[in-house]
Amino acid sequence: MPTAFLTGATGFVGGHTARALAAEGWTVRALVRPRPRPGARRGSDALADLPVEPVAGDLSISEPGPLRAALADVDAIVHVAGLVKARSLEDYREVNARGTERLLLAARESAPRARFVLVSSQAAAGPAHAGRAVREGDPARPVSWYGVSKREGEEAVERLWSGDWVVLRPGVVYGPGDKGVLTFFQMAASGWLIVPAAASRVQVISAEATALAIARAATSGAVSRRIGFVCDPDPVEIRRLVSAIAALPPRRPRVLEVPSAVVFAAGALETLREIATRRSRPFNADKARELLAGDWICDPSPMRRDLNLPPPEPLEQGLRRTYDWYVGQGWLPSERSKSLI
Repeated sequence: MPTAFLTGATGFVGGHTARALAAEGWTVRALVRPRPRPGARRGSDALADLPVEPVAGDLSISEPGPLRAALADVDAIVHVAGLVKARSLEDYREVNARGTERLLLAARESAPRARFVLVSSQAAAGPAHAGRAVREGDPARPVSWYGVSKREGEEAVERLWSGDWVVLRPGVVYGPGDKGVLTFFQMAASGWLIVPAAASRVQVISAEATALAIARAATSGAVSRRIGFVCDPDPVEIRRLVSAIAALPPRRPRVLEVPSAVVFAAGALETLREIATRRSRPFNADKARELLAGDWICDPSPMRRDLNLPPPEPLEQGLRRTYDWYVGQGWLPSERSKSLI
């Protein structure tokens, strides 16, 4: 069986990717931090239910020795790990750009013939331009610090990896284990659901479909040395996405659409909170700028075709499955727990 070296396996998309790689016939070697962050599970514990071999390592360390040893003789390198919230562009760059560079340099010594798969983001390409969906090969126009750092990670792959590589740019990923879209589910459960940028269109994809695309990108010759989009083909208005979430709790919440000025103000307030606490927040001025940049639509058809991806799961069905998982894990209150309060 071929061996894939995977980063980010203890995270949301990375955990699904580990399962998909195993299902596609790979032996998975997963990089985990030797010393987890306070309050986090140890890497080996987080991977206990996954068919992977955990290896200790850290992409923030300049000394390449342990990383080179972990990469020895692998057939594919699948880089999913990344930073999705930070207080500055420099913080994003340290993980998403320089961390990618350190992995590439170590891999050049230990596994130069491996295929390098970078999981980037639609944010690296930027939003639609003049109402036209972004296509493969279009100039990148990131509008956020996160997008800039992910684009710099892509550029590192193009610059440093002489062998086979592919870069995938997922849209909005949702599914079991996600803590990003969870915010909307939590608001729905509370009785009030706030809708920012209601008329803007986005493209979503389930975590399972994302992971399948990543696993297939590790072997498909049709996607070699390409940067492409991975998401469901049909855009969806944020208004419709939130309405579908609002229909899930037993008691439908009130839905409130908020104007752009309020979103900007909320982002500025959260940035001030970051300055005061010196801790990053899920939402801040940079995230507000990204959210209000217009339509986030792209053309995923080339990658969907060349990776032979199945038709997407209906959105309402995928959201229901995600909601049920949140309730089962205690991330959302069940109707029984509400009745006991």
